[in-house]
Amino acid sequence: MAEPAQTWTLLERITSRLAEIRSDRGYRTDIGTVVTREPIQYAAHEALGLTLAALGVQRDAQKPQGQYRLLEAMVEATVPSRFNDSHALAHAIAADIEDALDAWIPLPQALPLQVEDIVFLDRPEGLAVVAVQLTLTVRYRR
Repeated sequence: MAEPAQTWTLLERITSRLAEIRSDRGYRTDIGTVVTREPIQYAAHEALGLTLAALGVQRDAQKPQGQYRLLEAMVEATVPSRFNDSHALAHAIAADIEDALDAWIPLPQALPLQVEDIVFLDRPEGLAVVAVQLTLTVRYRR
């Protein structure tokens, strides 16, 4: 059987890293207990969770030989707005994700992962959740 695509391996490694986010490991939250790589619909009472998805892959313009790629991904955390501290929890989750991924190298042939943007969404699309989205990039050699 062929090995998985390198981009999927990167996503698997990022997922494993995010799963380490637990308060008993020094983080602010336990958001690492619910991490998926597939978009799923959470029931309103189960909305607390992380979803990791690839946004695209492009050739790294800084390396014109064409052997380098840039994977862009998004981590989205949802927090039920019924929590008294849902906004504060969304900020804590974003900080935990950034701490977990800061200067982390997901594969030997990759550069350190970068958190590019953090966006807070209040009740997106009328849902009863607060969401935070972090855009990530990973430069790697294919």
